[in-house]
Amino acid sequence: MTPFFYDTAIEQYQFSETHPLKPQRLTLLRALMEAYGLTAHLDWQTPPAIDESELRRVHTPEYIEVARQLSAGAPIMDAHRWGFSPYGDNPPFVGMWEAALAYTRATVAAAYAVRDGAPLAINITGGLHHALPNRASGFCVFNDPAIAVHILRERFERVAYLDIDLHHGDGVQWIFYRDPSVLTVSIHEGGRWLFPGTGEANELGEGAAEGASVNIPLAPYTDDALWQRAFEAVVPHAFKRFQPDALVLQMGCDPHYLDPLGHLCLTAQGWLRGVQWAKSLGIPIVALGGGGYNLTTVPRMWTLAIATLVGVDLPDATPESFVWRDRIPTLTDHTPPDIEPADLDYARRYAETQIAFWERYWG
Repeated sequence: MTPFFYDTAIEQYQFSETHPLKPQRLTLLRALMEAYGLTAHLDWQTPPAIDESELRRVHTPEYIEVARQLSAGAPIMDAHRWGFSPYGDNPPFVGMWEAALAYTRATVAAAYAVRDGAPLAINITGGLHHALPNRASGFCVFNDPAIAVHILRERFERVAYLDIDLHHGDGVQWIFYRDPSVLTVSIHEGGRWLFPGTGEANELGEGAAEGASVNIPLAPYTDDALWQRAFEAVVPHAFKRFQPDALVLQMGCDPHYLDPLGHLCLTAQGWLRGVQWAKSLGIPIVALGGGGYNLTTVPRMWTLAIATLVGVDLPDATPESFVWRDRIPTLTDHTPPDIEPADLDYARRYAETQIAFWERYWG
């Protein structure tokens, strides 16, 4: 069975009561998976403790110590230098260290499982892709996808990172921006409209790694058809050129049209096409979660993704035993988003511009 790593301490990863990242999304996911019996198809494990050296694969010792001290409630006057501020995206909270280690431990365990021969391992609580070596960013304290890439590189010569989150996978991109052995691919809402303000197509990588950074920024109101068009025009070609031996897949589900933090207009089944394509590659995968801030979309989209990856067909109607069945009656969307024709036309023209960029670059 597929190793599935989950540390319940992650359910304490909450910056504040009003913060958009809510642990309830994970408790609802667990409830939905259990109602479907999906957990019976997974080797559900609590990840073991990790040595701090795993964090140092990506993060500086100074930053790690700051995160530890802030978690203990220590006053650090210049905490904003490290990305922590009571007024920003990442307000430090007591217990932050333990909660951040929970998702990081699970990703480390999944990466080691794949490194050591598993064809697939999952940490749906991971995928926190914005953190930089010396800075928290975008609700992310530690960059677990980048740590996973480093672990896979111990066995695999060429590793790809595919990010289908609403937001640009900037932290992972910058960490490997000069590493020709790592392909980073991100399809996201463009930085001119959305945090983190990066992810333009011309962010290509540097030196020997030029061309190993692939970005597909999209405009607000991009729907399923446009997203799929851009994905299919760029992502398979990038992978064919790079020929990765293994993949880290970031499955942020915030491109959904009901998500409160963005403006893309995907349905659950439209977004799922990215997961289905990744599975079709037939290479070892470390599958991670990511963003997602609507409590009626995250549980069903990640249930769909996990079932897809492990090859289980689920009925669309959610089980009667599911506690939120009245609010989440089906896994897929039966009502498409209502998009103004002018908005959709602009999104179409913007997507075609991105596709044309890559067609010119690859010749």
